[in-house]
Amino acid sequence: MCDLVDARRTAEIVGALRPDAVIHTQALSDVDRCELEPEAARAQNVDATANLLQALSRAQAPGGGDRALLVYVSTDYVFDGAKGTPYDEEDEPRPISVYGRSKREAEQLALGYPRGVIVRPSTLFGPGRANFCDTIVARLRAGEPVEAFSDQVTSPTYTVDLAEGLEALCAALGGAGTPPPARVVHVANAGGASRVAFAQRIAALIGGSPDLVRPIPMAAQGRPAARPAYSALTTIHLARLIGRRLRPWDDALHAYLHQAPSRN
Repeated sequence: MCDLVDARRTAEIVGALRPDAVIHTQALSDVDRCELEPEAARAQNVDATANLLQALSRAQAPGGGDRALLVYVSTDYVFDGAKGTPYDEEDEPRPISVYGRSKREAEQLALGYPRGVIVRPSTLFGPGRANFCDTIVARLRAGEPVEAFSDQVTSPTYTVDLAEGLEALCAALGGAGTPPPARVVHVANAGGASRVAFAQRIAALIGGSPDLVRPIPMAAQGRPAARPAYSALTTIHLARLIGRRLRPWDDALHAYLHQAPSRN
């Protein structure tokens, strides 16, 4: 365990482990905090990535033929949301927040590494960490109203499916020194939904009152950071690399909400 912001410790651990592959997930992902604390965003999202890349380069075998695979987990927030249809891997990122810009800068660093691959998921939900889905469930079960954006569309992604997709992707890209056939891969559950549609579906699946879900525009909450209005993702390269896409987000949501006794 180490904080990748600590360059010395990162170099020590990578040098000792000499990994075949690294899935880089460290980030400051609180979008509003990033907007208010840009130095912290840069340290966690950019400097940490630079330190890891430097450590991986130093740990490679003499001659450079045994580079580890680096999978950098980024975000749909590198897009500005103006396209109005799902984003492909080839679409040009245009971030509109400190968070999005810091993640895009880290993407560019990772793309400068010969075996670097960018993975972009969207709106994560799953066990082990507070997320939008769990917040909605808790409030609905307590009979409390829920505010959800009516003008933000994303591709809700189940972390269990994401993890399985990353495992399959690493296997598909295996082979020391082999350049990856795709450098940017969207890994998200199929389809897209507005935040309010997502919340309404949660209510339906847990038997909550749909009247408690209150649609509001993003501007109504006055958040510090701008968010893309439409950042649903296509997953073209993923299917080519691992032979399948992730299941639809609705199926994944159903699986998550019914897999734990506490949610039944």
